[in-house]
Amino acid sequence: MKRIALPVIAALVFFSAVSGAHALDVSRLDMNAAPTLNQDQVRRVQQALQKKGFTPGPIDGVLGPLTKGAVRKFQDRYAIEGNGDINNQTLFALGESDLAS
Repeated sequence: MKRIALPVIAALVFFSAVSGAHALDVSRLDMNAAPTLNQDQVRRVQQALQKKGFTPGPIDGVLGPLTKGAVRKFQDRYAIEGNGDINNQTLFALGESDLAS
């Protein structure tokens, strides 16, 4: 069984508790899938990384090597399986679950 980081579990519980009729069905969500993010969404991820103490480089909406490195460090820190790609599990752990798909 894959190890799920505590922040992800907390985010799932919170999201389930506050979700309404338009809720994302997290039971069918592939947590390892990496959704396609536009520039504004990447900027939000960069801001979330920065707030959590991970330096993504400029907050410019570009998924460059500095941002991917910050994502990788975040994933390592929170025991999220990943390679620097922004997957759904990472989005939940960052508090950006609405970007997951």
